[in-house]
Amino acid sequence: QTALGSIFYLLNDGKIPSANTDTSNSNIAGKTPILCFHMSPRSSDEYLEVLPLLAAGTSPIGDDGTTTTEQDAISGRVVIAFDIPGYGASENPPRSCTIDEISDVILMAADSILQELTTIGDERESGGSSGSGGNYITVGSLLGNYCCVSLASRYPERIKAGILTNPWYYPPASDPSSFSSDATDPTTAAATIIDDPFVLKDDGSHLVELHSKRSGILDPELNFRAVHSEIAYLANRRIRYRKGIRMEGGKEYDFQTPVKKIVEMRRESNADACSNFLCIIGESCATMFDQFGLDGTKRFEEACQLLRGTGDATSGDDGIVRVERLVGEKSTLSVVNQMPEEFAALCNDFLSERGL
Repeated sequence: QTALGSIFYLLNDGKIPSANTDTSNSNIAGKTPILCFHMSPRSSDEYLEVLPLLAAGTSPIGDDGTTTTEQDAISGRVVIAFDIPGYGASENPPRSCTIDEISDVILMAADSILQELTTIGDERESGGSSGSGGNYITVGSLLGNYCCVSLASRYPERIKAGILTNPWYYPPASDPSSFSSDATDPTTAAATIIDDPFVLKDDGSHLVELHSKRSGILDPELNFRAVHSEIAYLANRRIRYRKGIRMEGGKEYDFQTPVKKIVEMRRESNADACSNFLCIIGESCATMFDQFGLDGTKRFEEACQLLRGTGDATSGDDGIVRVERLVGEKSTLSVVNQMPEEFAALCNDFLSERGL
């Protein structure tokens, strides 16, 4: 339970049962935990396939002769994927809220979850979440990227790295004068009924439309899951809108300001600054956005440029921000679901190189 309602989450702690491995909470005090933030209108289901891959991570065979599997069971990490308030199985927020507020309640929820795991594991010698010093790594996708940036800019001593999937920079969000009536500041919006653009139709064709818009890029099973998440979001939104409750989204969040703060802290050699970022761009997603007139390639590259604090957004690693591109027909908007092994490999490699 949080200030913005009950929040649902999926958790994997990287435990791999084996004959020689104690499967209690010995690994809670190991690697830095990961918090996953989904895109809109998805849910924690976006991370279903990749969750165990991130939790297991990669480890060399130990000096004591243990196998890679045994090492992973010992040194795996806790990974938590949340349903953002108003999405999936999480409750609607009781009031209008910003990305910062949403990020804060999820951070507090993560602290509570890890504290509970620590308490369970206190019978052992491990110290629970204190083993990571209350620190986290964040993973985001589109909307979820804003939560990652929000936390990194405001809690630099706690957020040790951010992994952004299809990072999107929307310039008008940095210019409040350009906001439309649909992009009202949620902190000042009056509690008046909001028109819902999603229209229910007697013949049920509104459901067919939800299925059809992804059928060209998703297989039937994954499309069904995506539609299920979107229906949950739309149902919650109908209730929120009747109460005049708004949630800040990508078209309202000022991505540029917190990123500039992160870059400035980095330039000031702030040891606590979150200066480790991995940007993963799905080529098919960028191409699709381009075809829709959304300048996907340009917006993704601009986001990476801002994070680097330079004009360079090419693939590669400058020691601070690493940019990787996944290619092929599955590198779509749902690349985390469709290419989980490739996605996890990039993440685990990045974290390993950074000593995280």
